[in-house]
Amino acid sequence: MSTWHEDDAFWDTMAPVLFTEERWKQAPVEAGQILELMEIPEGAAILDMGCGPGRHAVEFAGRGYRVTGVDRTVKYLELARQAAEKRGVEVEWFNADMREFRRDGAFDAVVSLLTSFGYFADPREDRRVAENFLADLRPGGYLVMELMGKEVLARVFRPTDWHQESDGTMVLEDRRITDDWAWIDVRWVVLRGERCAEHHFGHRLYSALELKELLGGVGFADVHAYGSLSGTRYDHEAERLVVVARKPPSR
Repeated sequence: MSTWHEDDAFWDTMAPVLFTEERWKQAPVEAGQILELMEIPEGAAILDMGCGPGRHAVEFAGRGYRVTGVDRTVKYLELARQAAEKRGVEVEWFNADMREFRRDGAFDAVVSLLTSFGYFADPREDRRVAENFLADLRPGGYLVMELMGKEVLARVFRPTDWHQESDGTMVLEDRRITDDWAWIDVRWVVLRGERCAEHHFGHRLYSALELKELLGGVGFADVHAYGSLSGTRYDHEAERLVVVARKPPSR
């Protein structure tokens, strides 16, 4: 039986909500911030895991990096190819599940952005993904993860609200915290013109400490948490949970 993250209809419906015009405009700034968090050489190899329609992958490629974008949603990869062609850059696009994709020692950096982690009901599968990230990296390579941290969500949590996108789409969100703040279940009702779609999804919630312990447990070193991609402190004013880690150098 497939789960929500394997439902192409969900990703198709949510694309205009997840990847708004404003988020596309933010991508160049965010790509620059991500690169500032790492020390990788010009032309380094970057893996964008859960790349979606390629917002950041295309930006990295435009700055001269060798980029591989991986996503399980075929339509997103089609949009990503169009974005790369429009920008005039080359990116390797790969259709795969993050639990299965692994290229030992192929990358100088791995990025996982916009809460593209924690989808699986069994936490051992999150650990498997983290192990893949470590294996993908060359010794000394960087991992950058950006997601909604548990502490941030607890501060701003609302069980229900509406918002309207710039194209007029209305979105109702119902949220429920379960398993002692380990998981969030969400119902989205999307109204676009006369069309209405309803989808349910959920994902695991990580505190900064929990995510750092997970990454440290699979072998990452120098694991640090920040409150934004600009490297602010992860404190009561944090906007997101950003974790930067390194694969230990070979000895």
